[in-house]
Amino acid sequence: MVIRSKKILIEKLTGVHSSKKSYYVALKNKINELLEIKRDWEVTFSAVTDLLVFINQDYEIQRVNQAATDFFTMPEEKVVGAKCYQIFYGREAKCNPCLGDQVLQSQKTSYQQSRTRYNRVLDIFAYPAFTEQDEPYGVTYYAKDVTRFVDSIKLVSMGEMSAGVAHELNSPLTAIVGNAQLLLRESDPDNPQHQLIKDIHSSGIRCQRIIKNLLTFSRQDEFSFEDVNLNDVVDSALALATYQIEKSRIELLVNKHPDIPKISGSANSLEQIIVNLLLNARDAVESKFQAGGKNGTIGQITLDTRLHPEGELALVEISDNGCGIEQDDIPQIFNPFFTTKQSGKGTGLGLSVSLGIAQAHGGFIDVQTVIGQGSTFSLILPLKKADCESEES
Repeated sequence: MVIRSKKILIEKLTGVHSSKKSYYVALKNKINELLEIKRDWEVTFSAVTDLLVFINQDYEIQRVNQAATDFFTMPEEKVVGAKCYQIFYGREAKCNPCLGDQVLQSQKTSYQQSRTRYNRVLDIFAYPAFTEQDEPYGVTYYAKDVTRFVDSIKLVSMGEMSAGVAHELNSPLTAIVGNAQLLLRESDPDNPQHQLIKDIHSSGIRCQRIIKNLLTFSRQDEFSFEDVNLNDVVDSALALATYQIEKSRIELLVNKHPDIPKISGSANSLEQIIVNLLLNARDAVESKFQAGGKNGTIGQITLDTRLHPEGELALVEISDNGCGIEQDDIPQIFNPFFTTKQSGKGTGLGLSVSLGIAQAHGGFIDVQTVIGQGSTFSLILPLKKADCESEES
């Protein structure tokens, strides 16, 4: 009887052991299966060349693919957890109207085309995500960069018109400026008409400058590229703009990264961008302090050159403590002839021309701004491939 009981006990224990072993084997196989599914899903998710972004109901980004991190030039850990309106538009408050709200409320797919950060145009398709109880818990954004297509249509027609107008105006303006110069040489400075002639001459010069910008705008790809030291370009731009900034009682701080590799570009054209951004910063600072009745207050402009943390990009950042830009104006500031300056102080071509030059160099211009506190404009340019590889090695 004892032997029989012992035999039964051994059989039961062996059965339990066998059952546990089968359970752990099945569990291990299931985990491996899930890991394989997860890996396949991640490979597929990252293989999509357009942007994929998933946000929750609090507008926080939960998941992005590689195309999205490349587009925003940020590592995934900085994008995930941030608000979608911060990453897409550089805003501090929710968009109005909000595409995410529209999808969550209607529980239907929605679409919009919008101009986002870096002045890029995205076709955005938003899809609602549901729980097993059919309750919405987030939104998936599928976004395609259509900037080149949208801008090419607009720029071709605008460029043709600009070139035609510029050439038509150039000839009479040359005669006006030339004759004004001759009259200035022959007139006595004490003559009351001398100042009138001087005004005609300066106005003609200003018109010629506008025409030059129009021609640059209409021929944005016609540049002679060579190896360029970005810090040298900055020095040349500062030589042109420093006096005008300091004359306005604005402090100028310059910090240059000593080891920026050379880039392929047009030094004169890049210098034009930097000068334009510096003078825009000066105007913003002047506008703020004059509007507040603080003419004696010294504003501040900071220029920094540095390498992008993600590599392969060089940055020229120009920051000011001026008036800032209204959120509603940000999508328009790079449009031709749009300006927030007072009448007679701006043509609305500076940023448009600057963006065209940056894009012709394979780069772009980013803007960060807080109304009443100031703005930061960043000229972002790709490094030469050979220099990138040497940096990595």
